[in-house]
Amino acid sequence: PSMSAPAPTPAAAEPALLVTDTEHWLSLVARSGLRGPVKLLAEHAAYVGHADGVLRLSLAMEHEHLKSPSLVLQLGDAMARLLGGNVQLRFESGPTRGETANVRNSRERDARQAGAEQGFVADPAIQRLVQVHGAQVVPESVRPLGDALGLRDGSGVEVGQGVVVDTHAGLH
Repeated sequence: PSMSAPAPTPAAAEPALLVTDTEHWLSLVARSGLRGPVKLLAEHAAYVGHADGVLRLSLAMEHEHLKSPSLVLQLGDAMARLLGGNVQLRFESGPTRGETANVRNSRERDARQAGAEQGFVADPAIQRLVQVHGAQVVPESVRPLGDALGLRDGSGVEVGQGVVVDTHAGLH
């Protein structure tokens, strides 16, 4: 009788690529295409580690309400698609151990806002209006162009998105 190679046994679960660090986790969250509450869960979760098919994330106590079984399942499915295999999520409660997408997004949004305000106030035409006509810049009215257009990368931050109020004429 001839010997044949044993038939390959189907793998019960394909191993996924590993999430290697916080930067990798934040990149996955950014390109996940998640929306709504499951996106909030992902954005508030911080990377802890990934080994043996278990992706460990931390979630601050004030965001525990986002950890419903349905949302955890949706997030696990999204990570499985992105990583190419099965991923089990495990959440650790307590202070987050790293940067979350939510914290990073807020910091970047604040930096874009500050840059837009500084650029607007530094514009020579705006400076002339302020000096010659006594106009005042309303800081909250200045928006980075990328944010105004819905561009998440903040590209196209330009001067010219603010409101100048001429206090002498009473214009708003």
